[in-house]
Amino acid sequence: MSSMLLAGTFDSESYWRDEKCSKLPAIPDKERSRIVMAMDELMAPLCSRNDTLLTRFPMEEAHKNYLASIGFPFAHICSGTSGEHPNLFRVLGEGKDTDDRLKKFGRMSPYSVVPYVHEVMTKYGYANKLPSLESVKRVNSKMYSARLSERLLGTSYSKPVYSAQQLQESAHSLFELHGSVLVKDPFGVSGKGNILLQTGGSLERFVSYIRKQEAEGANTSLLVEPFFAVERDFSCQFEIAVDGAYRLVGLQQMLNKQFAYAGSETMEGADIQALESAGYFAVMEQVASSLYLDGYFGHVCVDSMVLWGGTLVPIVEINARKSMGLINHKLDQTLACDGKKGFFTFRSVGCRHRFDYGMWLQELKHRGILYPNHQGEGILLLSSATLFAGFDEARIPEAANGKPVKGRLYMSVVAGDSTGRKRLLDRLQESFVQLGGMWYG
Repeated sequence: MSSMLLAGTFDSESYWRDEKCSKLPAIPDKERSRIVMAMDELMAPLCSRNDTLLTRFPMEEAHKNYLASIGFPFAHICSGTSGEHPNLFRVLGEGKDTDDRLKKFGRMSPYSVVPYVHEVMTKYGYANKLPSLESVKRVNSKMYSARLSERLLGTSYSKPVYSAQQLQESAHSLFELHGSVLVKDPFGVSGKGNILLQTGGSLERFVSYIRKQEAEGANTSLLVEPFFAVERDFSCQFEIAVDGAYRLVGLQQMLNKQFAYAGSETMEGADIQALESAGYFAVMEQVASSLYLDGYFGHVCVDSMVLWGGTLVPIVEINARKSMGLINHKLDQTLACDGKKGFFTFRSVGCRHRFDYGMWLQELKHRGILYPNHQGEGILLLSSATLFAGFDEARIPEAANGKPVKGRLYMSVVAGDSTGRKRLLDRLQESFVQLGGMWYG
């Protein structure tokens, strides 16, 4: 079988969203784009031994060597397009020239199907099949998730609204019943596509905000739902083959903070048995069949939840793409060879200078923080480019003037219990701050 090239653009939802639609309030973050562009590095655990990972930014040699030493060997190519459009596939697809390094592969596996993926597939003659962009957009919309939940389960907590007037009427009704309302963008992700309204005044201000956008020509497409107290968030990963065959991959218990993803760990034992008894997996097979009939095949991550009181909500939203949960599943498959599993998470950080990453790994190893330490535990660092991506911009003077350049550290924390996990994270933070870095939580 020909070798596989893995590549990805992680901010998928932003490329699926209709720019003509009204938007939720958001605080601009110019540094976030560079960090997201560097997240393709996180696909390394998805590579098999003969696969090659294509990334936007260079990867630290020490980081690649470390990953290989703990069971994640892969070849690597840097695109050399760090200063161009955030969608890597657009850069590769629109360029007149071809990259000889990319011609040797028979197949390409993208993190998600976004614009220009098919153009790249054609340009380089990759043989594997992918679903159409239109099918991918359709099934990734939360509108689709709400309609599918209604059809399969007879109920959906999310109600689609298509105007400021409908928003006002639906939200007022929910306020009377529940006291708080959550409004969602159909393509919002990880804390950027939700707004919680807890007073009548906040609702009226938000409705006025949407009406203003409509007056300027925007279309409205939003979802409103009650704000429930959630006991557990979790996700199910499965794969739909080109012929429609369903394969369950695994389940991830998720930690969310203020609607944003904060981490996940593999679900085991009694929790899985409880879902089996509740008919959860039968619903996931129905979801897979529906997605396939609507033109999608490939990896899927379905977000689910259990409310306080025990109500199971199987379909919160559908992510028809690879996912953080899939990455953690692959990590834990390798860790399981040593009887371990990790907690996948990240921390937002800041650096005033670009330090020697390889030396830092050696220090963490010496101090028993880096996985595996003498107890077979430790922190498995997963990213270097997300830490340093900002230093490739013409914003170095910010660091010179004492203002840190933002980045992120992705990791899997391998420890026997939550106390050991916290101890390792505290020690990692201490080491990072000693380098002159900032640790934002």
